Amino acid sequence: MHNRVSKKFSSWVYTRLHKFFCVVTYLNLFILMFTITVLPDWTADEFLKYLVTFIDWTLIHLQKLLTSCSILFGFYLLFRFRERLALAAGLEHITVFRFSWREAFGFHIKRRPVEIFMWKAEELPSSGTKVMKANDIFVECHMGHNEPMRTRVHNNAGSECFLRESFQLNLDESDADSLMTLFIKDQGLAVSSELARLTLSTREICGIEDQTGKRRSTFDYSAENFVQLKLSPTGWIWIAVSPVDDAGDDERAPLMQEDSLMAC
Repeated sequence: MHNRVSKKFSSWVYTRLHKFFCVVTYLNLFILMFTITVLPDWTADEFLKYLVTFIDWTLIHLQKLLTSCSILFGFYLLFRFRERLALAAGLEHITVFRFSWREAFGFHIKRRPVEIFMWKAEELPSSGTKVMKANDIFVECHMGHNEPMRTRVHNNAGSECFLRESFQLNLDESDADSLMTLFIKDQGLAVSSELARLTLSTREICGIEDQTGKRRSTFDYSAENFVQLKLSPTGWIWIAVSPVDDAGDDERAPLMQEDSLMAC
């Protein structure tokens, strides 16, 4: 209400708020008592009895409600900051539940195999658990629904290691933000220690594949066929990505046929 009377009334009330609230309180009590008196099946004692019962019921269920809301809020915090919590615990590269909502609802998933080639790793830091011995290096790979994969251990490799190994994994192109983590590790007596790591998304892997895998006619372990990538916190690794063709008809055929059997 923007008329002149309303503005004057508001200005008058703002200077006398304590009196205004007292008048409103007594007015509400008068209306309540008048309503209870008019109603034939209600008395003031019954109203107070039910009012106290309602307040008691509200407080009891309010405690349960607050407990349930606290549990739900805790689960929300776990879900909201799951990536930071996994990073703090060192488990951000591990897939605990291999579940995809796209598969559950029947959406098409473009998943195909690729092969990751590793040529060499350079300028690697020394392991903090070894003093008088060179690094025994191996590479460990984690990505999405794929099982963890490892190369063989290259003994006494030191700060530079010629890997010349590869492994195959299934690439889910429908999830462009899925991460592949390569760990450069040093094998110890009891546990392995991490020297460096490399994290690539599916989009970045496809980009490396366009550079190194889809445009070559021949392959050899040389700088022309690989991409040099920076490791964290220090070091370099040379990798290449190549598509993998599905098995042909000859490979799908049974292993034992009459023509291939040898007479004893």
